[in-house]
Amino acid sequence: MNKKLLIFPLIIIALFTGCDKNNVFCIHVIDVGQADSILIQTPLHKNMLIDGGDEDSAKIIKSYLKNKKVKNIDVIVATHPDGDHIGSLDYVVDNFDVDKIYMTKQSPDSECYDNLIDSCNQKNLKINYLSKDDTFNLDNSTKIDVLSPSYITDDNNSNSIVLNISYKNNNFLFTGDCDSENEVDMINSYDLENVDFLKVAHHGSSSSSSLDFLEEVTPDIAVISCGYKNSYGHPHKATLDNLNEVNAKIFRTDINGSMVFYSDGDRIYTKVKYKASN
Repeated sequence: MNKKLLIFPLIIIALFTGCDKNNVFCIHVIDVGQADSILIQTPLHKNMLIDGGDEDSAKIIKSYLKNKKVKNIDVIVATHPDGDHIGSLDYVVDNFDVDKIYMTKQSPDSECYDNLIDSCNQKNLKINYLSKDDTFNLDNSTKIDVLSPSYITDDNNSNSIVLNISYKNNNFLFTGDCDSENEVDMINSYDLENVDFLKVAHHGSSSSSSLDFLEEVTPDIAVISCGYKNSYGHPHKATLDNLNEVNAKIFRTDINGSMVFYSDGDRIYTKVKYKASN
């Protein structure tokens, strides 16, 4: 077992369900099928939503947030404008108090993008843009560095916002749908050794998660958001092989459903039962 990952039985993990009250940093990977949506909660009562699933995810996300007693979202990050990442963000903006939203600086011709912009305009919510080397803080307990994109291309996936979130001694890497070219740029630009938690790019597609990249970041935990028996075959065997090669503990929404990981700043805890993924 990796030294920074502890898999606790349910009775012990129950102590951590009140994130704010127990001084832990929480990562909620919401099961939205073949899509992405992640809720970050800090010990200082801040909420950040990274992506919002597809257009069919609205009820799932609303129910999940309500269950966690989330009323205000301090930050939304739309990693890129594909429908499986921003499809329900218009609904989130319409139904929750949102303080700030970040996107990539591109204007694709798509209905889900137009719906999101319309919702932001109706709420007078200013669109903020992120690119490589930007930084921002969710609160004074966390630092967030933007590692990608360097520039905007015609490929939405390569435009994905990649976030490295530091909480005390733990590092969490959220990669959107970035591809192998983004990975090369990141490992050439930054010291990414010893990442503790990796949100695996592009639902586990072999277009990302190259062995060179994974050998650089050496994640203890790798989480894949993908749909059960999806038509893309995600996660691809090559990706699983690469993750196993670096001894990452792999967790998948198609197997585990929604998952919560808890960090005290040194170690990461979860109640999710680990099962080797091949």
